[in-house]
Parts: sequence; C-alpha cells; structure tokens
Amino acid sequence: MSATDRPDSATFDLTWLDLREPADRRARNQGLVTKLADLLAAAEHGADGLAIVDLGAGHGASARALAPHLAGPQRWILVDRDAALLAAASERLTDVVDAAGRPIAVGAEVFDLAHGALDEAIEGADLVTMSAFLDLASRGFAERLAEAAAAARALVLATLSVDGRLAIEPSDPVDTAIFDAFNAHMTRDKGFGPALGPRAPDIASHVFRANGFRVELGRSDWVLGPEDAGLAAALVDGWATAAAETDLVDRTALARWRERRAAEAAAGRLRIVVGHLDMLAVPTIR
Repeated sequence: MSATDRPDSATFDLTWLDLREPADRRARNQGLVTKLADLLAAAEHGADGLAIVDLGAGHGASARALAPHLAGPQRWILVDRDAALLAAASERLTDVVDAAGRPIAVGAEVFDLAHGALDEAIEGADLVTMSAFLDLASRGFAERLAEAAAAARALVLATLSVDGRLAIEPSDPVDTAIFDAFNAHMTRDKGFGPALGPRAPDIASHVFRANGFRVELGRSDWVLGPEDAGLAAALVDGWATAAAETDLVDRTALARWRERRAAEAAAGRLRIVVGHLDMLAVPTIR
C-alpha cells in the first residue's frame, strides 16, 4: 500500500493509519501549527468556542496532533465516508485536550466528500483540516474546497500532501524507475477524478490564492530509520504494488527489488525519506 492510498477495508485502514501516525506526528510542520494557533487565538469565535471540521478524518489523527496546540474550547466535527473509522476515531479522542487542558468536544458525520456539497460539510467552521488527503483528491475538489472555505471565511490546514520527493538508502539501480511509476500511479482516480498526486501542494496553493487566500507551505517529510521498520516494509510493499499496476517497470526486476527491499526493511537497514508539504491557507478577509 502506498504512503497515501486508503484501502476499502476499514480494518486495513486502521492498521495502516496506526502504523503511519508516529511518522506523521514527527513530520508535521510545527512552524505552521504555531502560526495557525496564533491566528486562531487572535480571532473571535462562536459561543461554543473554536469550530474545526476535519475532512477525510480517518481515525482522528489530526485532532490528536493539533488540539493540544490550539486554544479552546474546541468542537471537532470529523467527516469521512467510513462510519467504522469515525467510530474508532471518536473512541480514541475521549482523552484529548486543548492547550489549556480541557477536553475537546467531538462529533462525526458520514459524508461523501467526492460528491457532497462542501459548503454544507464545513458550514460554521473556523478551521478546516485534512491530513494525507489532498493528494488523493482532484483539482475540482480543491477548487470546490477553496470556494467553500472562502465563503465560510475559514482557515485551511492541509497536512502531509506528497510532493514527489522519494529517497531510499542504500540505493538500488531500480529505485528511480519504481519511484517514477509510483508517482504516476498517484495521479490515478481515487474516487474524485484524476488525483492531484505529487502536484497537490503546487496546484492547491494556486487554487487557494486565486480564491483570496494567503498561502504558506512548509515541509513535513517522513524521515524513517531502523525504528520504523514496520512502516518501511509497508512502503516497500506499497511502492512495488503500485509500480506493478502501471506496467512501467520490468516485472522480473520489480519482483527482485521487492524481495531485496523487504528483507532490508525487516532487518531495519533502510533509511527512507518521503517528501510532504503542509499548507496553511488564510482568507484575506475574515
């Protein structure tokens, strides 16, 4: 499975999301989080406090990562098409607190982001978040989101979008071909139309600026070492699977690469960098 593709099975989803969460937490751009926290602290909010809508919420990783850095009280609405994941997320967020140590309020909504009205999904939000999601969506989704967020005058924080940078040590002659095939695979339809894939940060930045947002990008790379052997093994498997589906890599060479890399991952011998960018978009009129 790839660094961003989400399978149909909720059980597999939870396994993958749990596996990647420690790397995600290390990688998130804390400079952007600090700027976001300052902006929200200086703004006025409703009587119930800060309203946050998390799109493609999965098992609630964004709330766990962000809530302790933001002032409260906070009301999180988790939006995802997978009811099982939302149930797991709600259970896992019961002990999460805001910057002042107060419990956050959590709600959940099963919603088809590919076809539903985004203005309805984010209605009343002060902040819209998403994690490892924007690169799976299409340009059309990014445009609809920017328009809806502009109408709501909501800030947007889109984290952990892939940008195409991939590196692995020790190097292997087949690496480049597999990475090129994987990046090509990332642009396939993930349910929204042709996916933004590695161009997500660049295209989304352009779209949000065109809709009146100030946009700032910050790196949020995964840097994986021996302690991340499980995640490294999953990445190797995901890259090989994606490459095979493109028919861009010789199958014999790919099979041998997969076997070599799986053994190296299991032994904790790989150092992997997966390039991501976080995006903070702030409406110019609030």
